[in-house]
Amino acid sequence: MKEGLPREFFLLFWDTEPSVLDAQTHREFILQRLLEYGGIAAVRWAERRYGLDGIREYILTRGNQMLTAKTRSFWRAVLNLTEDTCTTKSSPPRNNPLWPF
Repeated sequence: MKEGLPREFFLLFWDTEPSVLDAQTHREFILQRLLEYGGIAAVRWAERRYGLDGIREYILTRGNQMLTAKTRSFWRAVLNLTEDTCTTKSSPPRNNPLWPF
């Protein structure tokens, strides 16, 4: 059964038709908008719908690419995640202290 998004959060989905969003099918898109732009009511709805484990999974997989650094930092603190858990190192460590760029 399709579960829609509550009408009170439609303003967060300004670039799409929020009435056609399905909470399960569009989970990553919905979480990105609610966690990034939503208030406490949006976060509580996301927690009820997806659970803290679902939010944790999103933060660890897609959230690193989709959320701003400030939002990731907040959720790392809330979910008690270490920075290394959320951040994938994409380049080797710098070995030259005279030219650290």
